[in-house]
Amino acid sequence: MIKKIFLLILLLVLIINCSNLEFVYNSSYNSKVKEKTLLSISGDNKNIINSYLLNKLGEVKGNPTHILSIVSKSTIEAVVMETDATASKFMIEHDFKYILKNIGNNCIIVEKSILTKNIYEAKSAGYSFGTDLAEKELSKKNIHSNIDQFIDELFINYSDLKCKNES
Repeated sequence: MIKKIFLLILLLVLIINCSNLEFVYNSSYNSKVKEKTLLSISGDNKNIINSYLLNKLGEVKGNPTHILSIVSKSTIEAVVMETDATASKFMIEHDFKYILKNIGNNCIIVEKSILTKNIYEAKSAGYSFGTDLAEKELSKKNIHSNIDQFIDELFINYSDLKCKNES
């Protein structure tokens, strides 16, 4: 009987103490740019970048306060060459240049370049379906990682979203 009461009290204490638990990614910084940012995307993989950013930031509702310009460049190069001159490993790079501007003040908040790299192996079974699929999936994962890096850095280092020339 005493054990049940003790466990009940312990459970109630835990519930009461954890009732105001807030998750890191659920904080208020999202509201500063979420559904308030226009996107301007140029370069490679525009569709993947646009859909992922719309998922992260949402579509603009009302008057936008910021514009995020992204210039992307992707390259694929052979890393490991076999003796018969075929490549068995490839490196895929995504170089994004981000510029976040405040529309009202017409000033730059952040300007950042992020390079992400990854390596994948070529599948040789007579056809390149496996290689093409590996390249496509890794490319998508690499792009998502690049965008996540920017958004994380934006909200850690530029949480106030002040222009560069403001003090």
